[in-house]
Amino acid sequence: MFSIYSTHGIIPQPGYRQRMKVKYLHNWNITPKLAIEIQYELQKRISFKNSPNKVHLIAGADASFSKAKELIHGAVSIFSFPEMELIESKTATLPLSFPYIPGLLSFREGPVLLECFRQIKNIPDIILFDGQGIMHPRKMGIATHLGILLDKSTIGCAKSYLYGEFMPPANSKGSFEYVRDKNKKIIGACLRTRKDVKPMFVSIGNKISLSKASDIVLRCTKKYRIPELLRYAHRFAGEVK
Repeated sequence: MFSIYSTHGIIPQPGYRQRMKVKYLHNWNITPKLAIEIQYELQKRISFKNSPNKVHLIAGADASFSKAKELIHGAVSIFSFPEMELIESKTATLPLSFPYIPGLLSFREGPVLLECFRQIKNIPDIILFDGQGIMHPRKMGIATHLGILLDKSTIGCAKSYLYGEFMPPANSKGSFEYVRDKNKKIIGACLRTRKDVKPMFVSIGNKISLSKASDIVLRCTKKYRIPELLRYAHRFAGEVK
């Protein structure tokens, strides 16, 4: 099923160097049916190890679309941690080639975000994605999928619910309720990042624990509901349009 494939569709040549390594595990130019098969295959590669021990740089990644839905614009912003000072930002634009299908977001946004990561000079210890991690019907939200391809600790931090069962958390910052799958297994947290605002949905992407993921999200959230680095990446991707 899997084939070597870069974000440009070109196999890297000898001597080619990347600032961030990307595992080329599958083709991106595929059908939705094959995309689902790939998600099931990638489940075997999810790591729940709680790493790294020390966090100095953290990234936020998001994408935006042209008005005609012909182009997709990606943005990755690198911040120091815990100071939350902007270190670097990169953007990329690619033709939009995959349709909107719930549960297959990574096949729509993944290529352009990987192109952004290829450009950055300051490699982050942890990456936050505006989307799901394992809180997904096939445990393969964009944070998990790209976390595997980048071999990085990643966190899914979504504004809306996709999958699982939960109770609303108390109305105070830091309050949370676990989100569980149909087998009652914990797959994420419904986390209140501020009082009197809707909660965020936090889940493991790759190579991190849920408790650490939730702590990172709270420490990156200042005045608003959404973590600062995701707000910046969203705004930056929108400005590219």
